[in-house]
Amino acid sequence: MEAIAGALARAERPIAVDPRFTPRDAATQDRLPRYDRATFPPARPAATLLAVYPGEGGELTVPLTVRRADLRAHAGEVSLPGGAVDADDAGPEAAALREAAEEIGLDPAAVHLLGQLDDVWIPVSNFELRPFVGGLARRPRLIPAVDEVAAVVELPLRSLLAPDSVTEEELEVAGWALRVAVYRHAGQRIWGATARTLAMFATVLREAGLAG
Repeated sequence: MEAIAGALARAERPIAVDPRFTPRDAATQDRLPRYDRATFPPARPAATLLAVYPGEGGELTVPLTVRRADLRAHAGEVSLPGGAVDADDAGPEAAALREAAEEIGLDPAAVHLLGQLDDVWIPVSNFELRPFVGGLARRPRLIPAVDEVAAVVELPLRSLLAPDSVTEEELEVAGWALRVAVYRHAGQRIWGATARTLAMFATVLREAGLAG
């Protein structure tokens, strides 16, 4: 975990991300006009947590949530634990830990914060998402919040770092035909802000020589 903390501290900013992770018009391959940030009001602060721990066989792993299909926002999508920074939160770090506790039962006291990635703007909800990376000494008992989370998927870090880990797909979202880079794991499609956040983390690990 110390090596990951050092990699985050030394990472060149902004962290490079494959431009394919930004959704494009499937027909023209152009950026979508609705993603012009200059036309939006100030974004609301949010935070998320990449909780890294030794999973099966000691392999470093990150938990993701599959959101329930009947939710109003991001229904059925795969996400990292996270959400809006509330007025009662001490800051984005506290919000990330609180959301992880609420969504997957992660004990905040067991998490050692290792650093953070670059903020990610989410146009559909106009959130400015700050991703934090936290380390745990052992695999936690994960308890999904059934009113929001349909399942928890454990993603080995090697799945982010394999040469063929990223594919491009076309998908229909709110009447828009999009083309975007995705990760696939355990039968789930990981795209959007979650995929971009994971891609940033993969860049940091590769640049630090931790991809082996």
